[in-house]
Amino acid sequence: MKNKTKLNNRIIAFLLALTMVLGIGMFFAPAAQAASSSVISSYNQDEKPKVDAYRASFNGSLAQTMVGRAIWYMEYGFMVYGHSKYATTGYIDCSNFVSLVYKDFGYNITSASRKYDQVGTRVSGVYAKKISGSSRYTLVGVNKLKPGDIFTFWAKDSNGKKYISHVALYMGVINGKPCIINTCKGNPTAIGIVSSFSYWYGSNLYQVRRVLPSSAYAAGGKIKDKGPVIPAKYQMKPTKRIILPKNLRVGF
Repeated sequence: MKNKTKLNNRIIAFLLALTMVLGIGMFFAPAAQAASSSVISSYNQDEKPKVDAYRASFNGSLAQTMVGRAIWYMEYGFMVYGHSKYATTGYIDCSNFVSLVYKDFGYNITSASRKYDQVGTRVSGVYAKKISGSSRYTLVGVNKLKPGDIFTFWAKDSNGKKYISHVALYMGVINGKPCIINTCKGNPTAIGIVSSFSYWYGSNLYQVRRVLPSSAYAAGGKIKDKGPVIPAKYQMKPTKRIILPKNLRVGF
C-alpha cells in the first residue's frame, strides 16, 4: 500500500513538472456566487409582480406558453451568463436563450445574434422614438406586437458598421408596460425582465422579428412541447427544488 502511494505521488509530481515545463495549465471555473439579499429583494419587487400578473392572464396559447417557458428558465434554470451551450455547460447568452426557448417547441432558429435579421419576418411600425427635449426614448407601435416576437438591438463594430449584438423575447404588456425577457445584469440568475425603453433598450433598438404563425396566438391549440433543457451541470448551485413545467399549474 505504501509503495502504491509513493508511486502515485511520483506520477502526480511528474505530471505537475511536465505541466510547468510545457506551459500547459488547467482552469476550473469557480461556481457562481449565490445572489445577494439586495439582488433577491430587487427581483421580488420588479420581476415577481410581472410574473404573477402574467400567470393571472395566461390563456394557454402557444405564444404565451413559450413566454411562460422563458419565465420557467428564469426561475428554475439557474442560468449563468457565458458564451457556450446551456445544455452541456449551464452557461447562457442572449441568442442562445431565445433559441433555446423556441427549440423547446420545435422551432429551430439560430443561436448567433448577428444572424437574427434573417429570422422570421420584420414587424413593421415598431421602433423607439426619442422624446423631444429629452435624452430618453419611448417605444412606438406596441399595439403591433405579439408575445414571442423577438427584439433585436444593435452595436457598432470597429469600422462603425451596425450589427445585432443582443436579442430578447417579447412577453406582452404587463401591468401597463411592454416587457421583454432576456439576459441582463442585476438579477439572481442571468435572466431578467425589462419594461423600460427609455435609454439603451430604446436608443439601440434595431428591429422586431416574428417567427410564430397566427395560430400560435389562439388559446386551445395543439402544442408540441419537447420539455425544458436540463443542463449536464449547473454553474450556479440551485437554491430550490427544480419543478418541471408539467408539474406546475400553468407550466411556469
